[in-house]
Amino acid sequence: MHLDLSTSEAPSRIICYPRPAEEERMARMEEIRRLGVEYLILQGEKTIGRHKILGKGCVSLAILAKTSSGIVVLKIRRTDANREDMFHEAEMLTLANGFGIGPRLLARSRNLLLLEYIDGPMLADWLSRAQESDLERVKSRLRTLLTQCYTLDRNRLDHGELSNASKHVIIRESDWRPFIIDFESASRKRHVKNLTSMCQFLFMTATSLDIFRIWKTKISTEDLKKRLREYKAQPSEEKFRQALVVCGLE
Repeated sequence: MHLDLSTSEAPSRIICYPRPAEEERMARMEEIRRLGVEYLILQGEKTIGRHKILGKGCVSLAILAKTSSGIVVLKIRRTDANREDMFHEAEMLTLANGFGIGPRLLARSRNLLLLEYIDGPMLADWLSRAQESDLERVKSRLRTLLTQCYTLDRNRLDHGELSNASKHVIIRESDWRPFIIDFESASRKRHVKNLTSMCQFLFMTATSLDIFRIWKTKISTEDLKKRLREYKAQPSEEKFRQALVVCGLE
């Protein structure tokens, strides 16, 4: 379903989720137009009433949208969000983009972010689909993902939610490149744990057992825990590489 913003009224229950208000809806509609959005594309796996959307979090909704440059993701701040604007997430994503990580931030305003659209499955779904013939390619992309985590650690930017990476990593369908998303909880003020969180998610939790259907290298969780403790105590590229070896990725 497409909503042309020049002729249609976007539903208040989406634009002002979860507390619809006409005055706020009108103000946000103008905000959306100023970012260059021509229409909304209501499709995705989540629903608000009868409308489909890409995603729903504690701070914002994610909706497909069309601009003159193509298809993008529009993140709209929830009216009950525990923050007054989207500027923190924009700042954190801008930093990550500077390291070559995350979807590109295209535009921002008080209630909105406009992001590069990454077309592909979430990490857990991608892993569940992987076949034995895909193993080397899967390993290559997981190595890329862990390298991104190490890069964030090295630059002291903690994502904050990678212990549940199934909701925060998209694998682009065209080339299987991983993209870490949702930097709303990111911080430069706390101890970084991106690599340890991602390794724990991939190799030490029940949600990731799909990997071991095709993995040929036996992964010792005790050895990995030891390497991660050493890395956490004194992060370095050498200790990062040692963790990759234990995971069968180096």
